[in-house]
Formats: sequence, structure tokens, C-alpha cells
Amino acid sequence: MTLPIRNGRIRLSQGQIFWREVGQGVPIVLLHDTWSDGGEWLAVVDLLAERYHCLMPDLLGFGESERPRLHYSVALEVDCLAEWLEALRLRRVSLVGVGVGAWVAASFALKHEEKVDGLVLLAPEGVKVVGSEQRWRGGRSLVSRVPLARWLLNLVAPVARLLGWRSLLKLQERVRLWRRSPAASQILFNRRPVEIQAEYIGGTSSGSTSGPISSSTGTHGQHLSWLKVPLLLLQGDAERSLIAAQIRAYTDAPLAQVQTLPGQDLLQTSPEAVARSIHAFIRSQG
Repeated sequence: MTLPIRNGRIRLSQGQIFWREVGQGVPIVLLHDTWSDGGEWLAVVDLLAERYHCLMPDLLGFGESERPRLHYSVALEVDCLAEWLEALRLRRVSLVGVGVGAWVAASFALKHEEKVDGLVLLAPEGVKVVGSEQRWRGGRSLVSRVPLARWLLNLVAPVARLLGWRSLLKLQERVRLWRRSPAASQILFNRRPVEIQAEYIGGTSSGSTSGPISSSTGTHGQHLSWLKVPLLLLQGDAERSLIAAQIRAYTDAPLAQVQTLPGQDLLQTSPEAVARSIHAFIRSQG
């Protein structure tokens, strides 16, 4: 990092928020991925900080922010983000988000359009697509308080290691990650289906009627049609099918555009390209 990183902490009504910031100028708030924290943006911010004031908060319940015993939801994170921006006297910002951070950013823009100059989203959660219901069911069974699925997974793990069943071993490691991130697990899996469904902001109404995104309540894409801020969706050219479908769902927003970059998991494989795209997008809005 060519410029010094400044760390901050502030107590909000729901708990203490930690953030990193660097640079001066037009403010950009970068919201982290589902199982991560604000530090994952450092490689991208290193290329932006000479032109922008970059702020990388850890969402409440994540990273070095406080982890109070609360019922975590996207709505809670949106309210915390609004209170944090108000405390820092940031009236208008550009929002960048990945994973759950993208879901929070888009939901914030829907609720506080007047505070957002533009959105840049990667691998955005918050929409119903083919495959999301299956992932929800699997995740819910593996992080449930009734540990039957985890017990079975742990039971077969020694055999999986012996026989080299990599998929099962990867799943076991993923479950460990999920259980270390209770806020993320609750937002994605461990809530009542109707509550998760209510926070979805886009996607198709087709498919099964079970799970958190029941087709019986109709299409949720109208929420994205209300998103009136400029939106850039960054997609890797080797992106997994679920992420590609999520990105397509977000194109229901009227000012959405998609840019394809080389690679997959863009923050890890192409931080320079991500930084260039963010810079070009913000400059185009000026």
C-alpha cells in the first residue's frame, strides 16, 4: 500500500463498527464478501487511493466489528451502514460490494437513493436464480442447530480423506467456515424462509415452491426495476454458473451494465482490472 491505511472504530446503536480507510477525494465505500472482511479490498484500493477516499468497513458481526447477539439480516446491515455514513458525515458515496456486501449495497441504494452516486457489484447475492434454492437447503441443513447433517459429514470424513474424496473434504472445510461466520450464515441460511424471501430484491418466480424464495409469492424483480442509480456489474469470463445467473438477474435494474473481465473470483485473480473498472465507472458518472 503506497499510502498509509487509517483504522477507525465507532459505536453505533447496534454495536461497534471497525473500518479501514485511505486516500482523499470522492468517497467510495467498499463492502466485503460473505465470508470475509474489509481487508479483502486492499489490493484493489491500492490502485484507487491516489484518486479516491476509500473506506472499507467490516459489516456488523464480521471481521473486527463487534459481534453482538442480534438477529442478523440485510435490513440490519443497511441500517448500520446508513448510521455509520451519517456519523462520518458522508452525504453521498459510490458503493462497491461483493457477495452479501453487494446485496447490502443494492438494498441500501433502494432505500437511500439520494445518498448513492453509483453501484459496482461483483457476485451479488440477494436474488433468486436456478440453483440458489438448492444451495439454501444444503447450507441450512449444515449450519442448523440440529447437527444431523454435520454429524454424518464428520462421520464419513476419515473415509473421504483415505479415499481422496476431495468434494466431501471441501464441503467439510466450507462448513467450518460457515460456522465461524454466524452473521453470514444467518443472513444466507439460518433464518425463517419467509424472512429471507422478503429481503430478496430480484430474480425469477419460476421453480419449486419450497425454500426461502417460494414462487407462490410471485416475482421479486420489480424491486430491481426500482433501482434508479447507475449500476456496473463485473463478471469474470470463467465465472461459476450460479454467479453468472445472479449477475443476469441484476440486469433487471434499468441503469445496469455488465462488464466481463478475465478470470474467476475477480478480487483474487484480477484486482487491477477491478480497480480500473471502478475508476472508469466513477469517472463516467462525473
